[in-house]
This record gives sequence, C-alpha cells and structure tokens, in this order.
Amino acid sequence: MAAKSLTLKVFLMFVKLLIAIVIAIAGFFVYQTISEFDPEPAEPVAIPALATTIPDTITITTYNIGYCGLGAEMDFFYEGGKMVRPEKETFDKYLSGVMGRLSTFEESDFILLQEVDTLAKRSWYANQYRLIKNKFSEYHSFFTLNYKAWVPMPVLQPMGKVHAGIMTLGKSVPVEAARHAFATGYSWPMSLFMLKRCFLETRYDAGNGKQLVLLNTHNSAFSDAAEIRDKELAQLSLVMNEEYAKGNYVIIGGDWNQNPAVFDSTAVLDNYLVKTIKPPIPRDFLPEGWTYAYDPTHSTNRDVDIPYVDGKTKTTLIDFFVLSPNISLISAKTTPTGFVESDHQPVTVRLVLQK
Repeated sequence: MAAKSLTLKVFLMFVKLLIAIVIAIAGFFVYQTISEFDPEPAEPVAIPALATTIPDTITITTYNIGYCGLGAEMDFFYEGGKMVRPEKETFDKYLSGVMGRLSTFEESDFILLQEVDTLAKRSWYANQYRLIKNKFSEYHSFFTLNYKAWVPMPVLQPMGKVHAGIMTLGKSVPVEAARHAFATGYSWPMSLFMLKRCFLETRYDAGNGKQLVLLNTHNSAFSDAAEIRDKELAQLSLVMNEEYAKGNYVIIGGDWNQNPAVFDSTAVLDNYLVKTIKPPIPRDFLPEGWTYAYDPTHSTNRDVDIPYVDGKTKTTLIDFFVLSPNISLISAKTTPTGFVESDHQPVTVRLVLQK
C-alpha cells in the first residue's frame, strides 16, 4: 500500500507540474498576443521643418547594418549557426565599425539603413537610431519600427526583447514621410515573433512641380517566405507605377532579400563564393524603361551559418535600387568591407533626375 501511495503522489506531482507548464505556456502566448505589435497600414512620420528642394544630381547609399551584431566573427542561430549575440567587446567593435563606415558616406544626399536596433538584447540595448541621428546631425533622420517582439528562441538562451526598424537620412527636408506596412506576413503564432515588414516613404520637392518618392524597404527573408516576398513586390509595384504615372520620380532602395531579375553571378569577383536565391525577382516586376541599379562585381550579403571566411562563406547580391524611367544612372558602387562590421556591404548610386 505504501508503494502504491508513493507512486500516486509522484504521479499527482507530475500532473501538477505538467498543468503548471501548460498554464505558463498558455499565459505566455496570451500575453504575447495581447501585446503584439500591430501597426496601421499607413502611419505618418513627423516632419521636423519646412520642405526643401533637392538637387538634380543626387547620391544615395543603402546599407543594412545588421544591428551592429553580425560582423565577420559571428554566425546566427536563425540561419544554421549557434550564436545569439556577440560578446560586449565584439559588439562595441562592430558598432564603432558601422559608425566609421557611415562617416565615409557623408557625401551622400540620402542614406537608407536597415536593421537599426533601438532597444534589443541582441545588441546590448544600444539605441543605434539615436547614436546615428546624433552623430550625423547635418541629416534629417526618419525612423520606423518593423520589429517589436520578445523572442523565446533558442530556449536555453532566448534572443529576448527586440525593438528595431529602418532609417532614412537625408540632407533635404521632405514634403511628407510615412510608414507603409506590407499587407502580408506570417500567421499566428509565428507572427508574434517575426518582423512586421514595411517600407519607409519620404517625398521630396524636385523643384519642377514633381516629387521624388524615395522608398526604403526591407523585404522578407528566409526560404519559407517566397510567397510573402511575391506579395510585397506586388505592393511595391502598385506604388511605384501609381507615382510614376503622376510624373513623379521613384527610387526604391534597401535589402530586398532576393536577387534582381538580371543578376549574373558570373560577373561577381572571384574572391566571393557566390550563390543565387531562387526564385529571383520576376522579370516582369519592372515595366519597360525601369532599371535596376547595383554594382555587378560585388556580393552585398553573406550567409551567417558560419563566421565569414573569404571564398568559403557563401555570398549573394540582395541590396540594390530600382529607378523609374525619368532617372538616369551615373554610377553604382559597392563598398567592399569584407563583411567586417555587418553581414551586408553598402551600395552607393549617383543619379540624375531628368527634367
């Protein structure tokens, strides 16, 4: 009888523990669902001053800074690696590297940044938006969140709180600025822990009765997001065609997480181990007269399943611009950083607005 009584007690303790775990998990998901980041389809961003006119010839740089946490020594658990965040000393090195790199683009009229953390465990809670805004005070800065979550993975070392977004810096003051949500994404419960993708629109007076519509985009990543990327492209296509039909100039730049339709991997320099992302952006995405702008000789992104080793780590080209037919491309150059401070390399284009 004593043995049976002990067995019953152990069984009841196990049941109580199991119920407690289920309640804790359910409570976690309830809280996450109630507090889920759920932005509106379109949200205006405040303009700090009166609009100014932009020059006819402009230079734009796009750079995914990888939240200053994905430099050359890092891999990342989401994509087959093991690490969640760099050591503090390593993070400080990456942060300093990104800030120094941005200083080399002070000739750019506009700088488009992606993966800018404002309050995240993965980047030691550094407010990178504030640091960049303060350092480059000659620019007018605009920021919008696309990631606000508490990520429970990996279980033994969770990524934790993440507040991050995209940032546009410009030497001119726009007429308007707005966050536009991509009308797609992951379903529940994955939606609780994934980015809420968007593009940041800034509109500038071109001085001839038209506007430059500049879109900073960061499209969906990961191999399971191909259908989501197609819907994001459809949304961008609608905007760019509507704006061009009005006579406006349209530039879309950022991290597309896809190869451009015309990407030729054989043109990339031999020191890169190049891969292609399938499917690429469809060839019919760009109407007649529209063009891609990028440097065909350099990869702009590297895999983070292993730390970066030149010629061993796979790389590809996913950071680039799309230009409307009334914009001429003078030059496009990728800055070869060796992926030292970020898993992306910046791309700079020089353009002329045809008037």
